[in-house]
Amino acid sequence: MMLANFEKRNYKGKERVWTGRYRNLHNLPHWHMESELIYVEKGAITVSNNNQKYSLDSGDAIFLGSQEIHYIKSEEDSILKMTLFDSAIIQDLLSRYRLRQAKLQHPYPIPECFAQIQRELTERKPFFELQCCESIASLMIRIFRGEELTERKEAEEGSSISRYKNLLDELENKYSYITFSDAAAFMGLSEPYFSKFFRKISGMTFSQYLNSVKLRHAIAMLQDRKSDLSVTEISTLCGFDTIRHFNRVFKDITGMPPRDLPADYVLEDRPIRTIRDAFNPTLQNSELL
Repeated sequence: MMLANFEKRNYKGKERVWTGRYRNLHNLPHWHMESELIYVEKGAITVSNNNQKYSLDSGDAIFLGSQEIHYIKSEEDSILKMTLFDSAIIQDLLSRYRLRQAKLQHPYPIPECFAQIQRELTERKPFFELQCCESIASLMIRIFRGEELTERKEAEEGSSISRYKNLLDELENKYSYITFSDAAAFMGLSEPYFSKFFRKISGMTFSQYLNSVKLRHAIAMLQDRKSDLSVTEISTLCGFDTIRHFNRVFKDITGMPPRDLPADYVLEDRPIRTIRDAFNPTLQNSELL
């Protein structure tokens, strides 16, 4: 199951740049406050970014801006490098312009820049934080000079992505009774278009997502030692129309019936709504090199 979650990256110190190299990277739809630059060293990957998919081969790169919902799927044995950095480092660029295409159309010294940043982060010499910021700023200036740009308009509160994030909060609060029609109306979209939009941006259907939210709340109720609610009562409180439907969804997602739930069970793909929480979107078959 793939949920669009907020990722909060934890740094070792005051550095504002992070780099990594992955084999077979696969992650869940997520978003973060940092900007992200991804370079394919070997193989091929698919990146979904804000409702648009890009295919990248060896030598290709893509830039993902702050708060953009995205996920990555790699072909077997593919290797990519990435850096996440504080968007404030290039705020003057990002506040005025955006790349016309997320996938870069021209070559840049990205591997060399990543290697320099990694050395700085490893050796941690005096002023290494400033050097990392200078390196990424210099690279991004070259990219923004070399790529086609569009002027950035003021972010509209009612934009599809903004409304989508607000909808996730709405589902979190009204999961027991909100309907597909309610959600489509909240987004201001027709039901057929909303269905396609939701699946494309989240990687799952609206029904699957809503069931996962309901189930997370049901699990919390089942594990509450102070509660004397029956399974049937919990099913009703969480918005399932029948106990049979609840049991089926519960087993599909957890692999067990509600009555067999361990006291310490944790639903791994839980939606995370606040930036106080930390979420690692990387799936287990991904290897950090």
